[in-house]
Amino acid sequence: MASACTRLEQAATKPPVSIQGGFAGEGAGGEGSFAGEGGESNGGSPPSLGGAPATIELGVWPSFAAEPDTDPDALAVLSAVSALSAGSAVLPLVERWDALSGATGSPRAVAWANLDAQALPYRDAGRKVALCIAVLDRSLDARPFAGELDTPAARSALERTIDEAFAHFSTELTQLCLGYELDRFVAEIRPAERAQLLAFLEHAVKYATEHSQRSPTTTIGVAVTLEAIATGMPSGIDDFTQLGSAVIAVYDPLTASSELKAPESVASDLEAALARIEETRPAGDVVRPFSLFEAGYPSAQALGSSERAQKLFFQALLDTLDASRGQVVSASLFGLGDRAAEQCDTEAPAFGGVLGSAQASRSLARCSSGLWAEADQPKLAWSVVLAALSKYR
Repeated sequence: MASACTRLEQAATKPPVSIQGGFAGEGAGGEGSFAGEGGESNGGSPPSLGGAPATIELGVWPSFAAEPDTDPDALAVLSAVSALSAGSAVLPLVERWDALSGATGSPRAVAWANLDAQALPYRDAGRKVALCIAVLDRSLDARPFAGELDTPAARSALERTIDEAFAHFSTELTQLCLGYELDRFVAEIRPAERAQLLAFLEHAVKYATEHSQRSPTTTIGVAVTLEAIATGMPSGIDDFTQLGSAVIAVYDPLTASSELKAPESVASDLEAALARIEETRPAGDVVRPFSLFEAGYPSAQALGSSERAQKLFFQALLDTLDASRGQVVSASLFGLGDRAAEQCDTEAPAFGGVLGSAQASRSLARCSSGLWAEADQPKLAWSVVLAALSKYR
């Protein structure tokens, strides 16, 4: 479930980064919690980020496993502050539509208050918030009502939710996206349903774009997977990615068959997506800014990975981002710390078509993608990410 990325899970570990006095454990070794990583510290070479002026908003997902019997809302704030103290320039937030709003679009006060509390330190520090309202949560429907989308009531409900987003995050809202990995849902519906969904999101994007409380710097778009942008699949997905003032992609380190991609392949994946965006750009249209969500890679040996592989991923990603400045304007790294297996097991079905061992691989990938492991130990990639955060701060 997308919202799990902004909340904290119950497990016996502490926040990986101290909110008091800088970066906790920064000088620790980099073995983390997985075997086979001995002999290499968490030092290493930072990515080649020199050169052109920094123009990318680089953020870190505020994820880590929480101690049992603790207030998850308070720990969500602690996690957000921990990411901020490490240098995160933007707070990425993803919430299902039905978690934010009732059937008529009326706000769920507790959910919005929790997001406000996480965003407050960023507001005070002059940093940004990127909010995705998961109208569709990957392959799952997240509408807060039963019924069709092509009705005035449905449009009004989403308008009220958008109103709430701008009321809570106006000047600091750098990005508002609707839907999350939308292509997973589009792949499973009929053409008539696809047309209805497209018309619904066209209206929502137009409403958000023309909103009286929208800052001129807030980009609007629809989030799909990076693979969908690069390949144009499923059929018709280009119609969705053309919506809004920004192209928003979500990275997936697993293939459609739930196999782990090579860590360095993120460079070619991103380059292919950016090239296709340019190829399919209508004549005369301006180049739209590109944002990348959940850019991360697991370190679990059970997936055939390691901390070294995770470090290679971030080196390749950050080098490619640096070379793509001017089109890529933001990237949110996934995530600050490893999470509890129970939460990842719960969200894995949202990816669709994952059963048995494939679902277990999905869960393990998401729960081992933190930059800090259990027992408060930084992984090898942490120093690479710290260097990048410092570069773009």
